[in-house]
Amino acid sequence: MSAASSLVELGQQCLPVQNEAVNPDVQDQCQTAYMFTATPATVHCNCDIQGPTINTTESATQTLYDNYLLGSKIENIILKNELGKPKDAHTPKKPTYGTLSLEEIKGNDKKMKYFTGLTYVQFMALFSFLGDSVNDLKYWSSKTPTKSTIKEKRKIPPVEQLFITLVRLRRGFGLETMSHLLRVSESYISTIFCTWIQFMYNHFNELRHQMFPDRHHFTHFMPKVFKTFKNIRCSIDCTEFFVQMPRDFGRQGNMYSSYKHHHTYKCLIATAPNGATVYVSDLFEGSISDRNIVEKSGFLSYLNPGDLILADRGFTIEDMLMSRQVSLNIPPFLGKRTHLTPRENVKTRRIAKARIHVERVIERVKKFQLISGIIPLSLSPMLNQLVFVCSCLVNFQKPIVT
Repeated sequence: MSAASSLVELGQQCLPVQNEAVNPDVQDQCQTAYMFTATPATVHCNCDIQGPTINTTESATQTLYDNYLLGSKIENIILKNELGKPKDAHTPKKPTYGTLSLEEIKGNDKKMKYFTGLTYVQFMALFSFLGDSVNDLKYWSSKTPTKSTIKEKRKIPPVEQLFITLVRLRRGFGLETMSHLLRVSESYISTIFCTWIQFMYNHFNELRHQMFPDRHHFTHFMPKVFKTFKNIRCSIDCTEFFVQMPRDFGRQGNMYSSYKHHHTYKCLIATAPNGATVYVSDLFEGSISDRNIVEKSGFLSYLNPGDLILADRGFTIEDMLMSRQVSLNIPPFLGKRTHLTPRENVKTRRIAKARIHVERVIERVKKFQLISGIIPLSLSPMLNQLVFVCSCLVNFQKPIVT
């Protein structure tokens, strides 16, 4: 406002002072119009003096009015000039990653759960759990990565890269759709997705034994529905994932599931009494039986003597568990009878009521749409990792059993 004050003072010098005679030599000079061309506004001072004295009443009023008017005009001009100035080129701009980013939706938990399956708090818990390694990833590439390509991948912060990975897992978007939403190339999305899936798989895989706690950890936190099952360790079930039919005739027969009437991959999932996923096997071809998958998956090596396992009727594995001093609780078979006894009906209901939670976990896993539909054969090489990562992500969601 120093410029405005100077112009006001300059305007006041062109007006006569109260009760002061005017020098005749100054009279001619005051008749000249003074124009300030430094700004779009102009100020004129025309002093038409007829005698040695002037009317001071009108002059004082006019002077006060002119001062306010001049000051307001100059202030408006200064503000207009400030608004018209270009923004500082050094001012950091807010990064944008297309029309879909964590920064855009992190304040809306409904959208976060829709796009990632996690709330923002759960998402950040996952990001923190992955540790500092997220800042030093070696990005997957079909070619030998160079320093320039690695630097290019790091243009997007690690937290946004994790968001991109979870969006594709949860919504099942193809590379073309993701490329359009994020305004980057399809190869860029593919590189980020493959890198983060492998990274999370390796990170979770190192914790397999910690994921499967001993039964004494549940003693003080046992849900009511499981309290009738002494020494329970986990509930198990198998689930299948639809895949495209392979061209090889031998694989077609091995992958065909007579239960689902489709070509599938099959895996074993175990859940603790609190609803947490504690074990996920590798995928097997769909024609394999439940018994064989328990035997070949390595699940038995996690069990301790005295453990109790809840399972469905298809798990005829009592002989395998007996050698490890592990008990099996499955619903009774009907056999050649027409109906079960009242006692058997009660037992069946109790087991079904407890086993429903492993089925709810499997349902959550299959809400990740990239693995819930008919999976293309192009994803087969990393399907084991996809299923395992999705199963572990369920543990970051709200607990199933409270």
